[in-house]
Amino acid sequence: MSARGDAAGGGATDATLDLACTSCRLAKRASELDRLLWCGGCVVQARERAKRVGWAAGVVLAGALALWIYLVQQPSRLVIGGWAGAVAAALWLGAKAARELCFGLLRLGRRQR
Repeated sequence: MSARGDAAGGGATDATLDLACTSCRLAKRASELDRLLWCGGCVVQARERAKRVGWAAGVVLAGALALWIYLVQQPSRLVIGGWAGAVAAALWLGAKAARELCFGLLRLGRRQR
């Protein structure tokens, strides 16, 4: 018998151990949990919530940039496409950064204590 089987108690493997998901507290097999002991359903829910928050933050960031461009820079019509591209890039990059930050904070906030 392996040392790992003895340590787990009577030859049990990691796949048969029941652990609680640290987010929803439901009992799951160890093979169904990720490295932070979250089940797949909780990870999907956290990703969806982070995506909504990320897009909202991206819209706010792009709106603030567009307002700054319009009021402070006062662009001419010749280069308006470049300014629109800058606003679109701010929207996409801001949403992506906020999504990952929000997901990390959600995972950090619900860790096992």
